[in-house]
Amino acid sequence: MEEQISQVRKDYLNKISGANSLKELDDIFLDLFGKSGEITLLPKEFSKLSPEEKQKIGPLFNQVKTELESAVEKKRGEVREAGYAKLSGEQSSIGEAVDIKPRKGRLHPITKLEQETIELFGKLGFQQVDAPHIDSDKLNFELLNIPEGHPARDLWDTFYLDPVNLGPQSGKMLLRTHTSNAQIRAMKELKTPIRVMNIGRCFRYENLDARHEHTFDQFELIYIDKHVNMTNLQFLSEYFLKSIFGLDIKVRMIPKYYPFVEPGAAVEGECIFCKGKGCKVCGKGWLELTGAGMIHPTVLKNGGIDPNVYSGIAWGFGIYRIALLKYGVPDVRLFNSGNLNFLENFS
Repeated sequence: MEEQISQVRKDYLNKISGANSLKELDDIFLDLFGKSGEITLLPKEFSKLSPEEKQKIGPLFNQVKTELESAVEKKRGEVREAGYAKLSGEQSSIGEAVDIKPRKGRLHPITKLEQETIELFGKLGFQQVDAPHIDSDKLNFELLNIPEGHPARDLWDTFYLDPVNLGPQSGKMLLRTHTSNAQIRAMKELKTPIRVMNIGRCFRYENLDARHEHTFDQFELIYIDKHVNMTNLQFLSEYFLKSIFGLDIKVRMIPKYYPFVEPGAAVEGECIFCKGKGCKVCGKGWLELTGAGMIHPTVLKNGGIDPNVYSGIAWGFGIYRIALLKYGVPDVRLFNSGNLNFLENFS
C-alpha cells in the first residue's frame, strides 16, 4: 500500500508539472479527487490493513493528498499568470473607425411599473418593507392559515429546498411563492395602525405560457387599523387601476377564495387585446388583475393582533399581469427574455 501511494504521488506530480491549461488541471483533479478518483478510492483498501499498517499508511496518505491538492492549485496559478502575461503582450487593431450608433440605457418596463406603483401608494402613507426570497414553510404558508395538507396549497406550485444543504436546524425551506411572507413579520415588528407594501420576486413551478412565468414579481399591501373594511379595499383597487390604465378602464370585483382572507375578492379588468371577447392572453374576456380580501382573524392572531379590536385588508397583484395590459404586450415571457429588440420599444 505504501508503494502504491508513493507511485500515485510520483505519477500525478509529473502530470501536474506538465499541464499547460486549466482544462488539463481540471481533468487531473477529477482523476485524483473525483467520485472514482485515485485518492478517493485508496481509503477503501485501508480495511484490509493491520492496525500497525494503518498507523503508518494513514499519515502518509494524508500527506500525499495535501501535497497533490497544493500542487494542482499552485499550477493553476502559474497557468493563469502565463495566460495574463501572454494577453498583455498582444496588440490588436480594429482597423478604421466605424460609425457606431450609441445605445442609451433605459429602465426595464417592469422596473418602471414597480417604481410607479411604489410612488402611488407612498402618497397614501404606505411604507415599503421586504421579506426573504428563501423562507420557511411556516411564514410562507402555516401562519397564513394554510397548514400542511391543506388543499389550498395546490394553488401554489412550490419549489422546496433540500434540507441537507441548509443544515438540520433550518426546518422546511422554500422559494417564496408570494410576497405574503412579509405579512406576519410586519404585524409582529410594527405598531398598529399598519400600512405597508412589499414588492419583489416570487417563484412557482408553473407551466409556462402567455400568462404564466415560473419567476415573476409581485406587489402586495396590508392595511390594518380599527374599522378597516371592504370599502377601503374597493377604494384602493379603483385608485390603483385608474391611475395605471386611465379613468375609462372597465373593472369588476368578484368573490374568490383565498385561505388567508375572509371574505376574499378578485379584481378583474376587461382585456385590452380582445375587448372582452376572449383570447390567448385572457381566455375569457376578462383578466384577473388583483387578489384581495379582509385579513383572516386567524392570521391577525398569528401576527399578534387582536381581531376583536383591529381588522385589515391584504391586496396584491402580479406585476407582469398588470404590465401585459399597460404596455399591450401579448406574452408575459417577453419581459424576462432579454430580447433587446423588444425592450427598446420602451423609452
